[in-house]
Amino acid sequence: MSSGELRKFYAVAQIDNFEVPENIATSKLHLHISSAIDEAIENVKEYLKNSGLNGNFATNVLVFVREESVTRLIETVKAKIRT
Repeated sequence: MSSGELRKFYAVAQIDNFEVPENIATSKLHLHISSAIDEAIENVKEYLKNSGLNGNFATNVLVFVREESVTRLIETVKAKIRT
């Protein structure tokens, strides 16, 4: 990675057996992986609450890195969301 190249991360939260709109489940670009994951989970959690859904939800968070014009999936994180 050259000194001029900036890596940014974003995350997409997916709930098992439940469809969340992509614009809600996807975080903005962040400099740190953890910030992207936190934002995606918080967005989905808020969506579930606003939809009147309560309980525990199994979630997969796909983490992508964007370097220049290339975007790659770098990891998948399993999480539970409790509303």
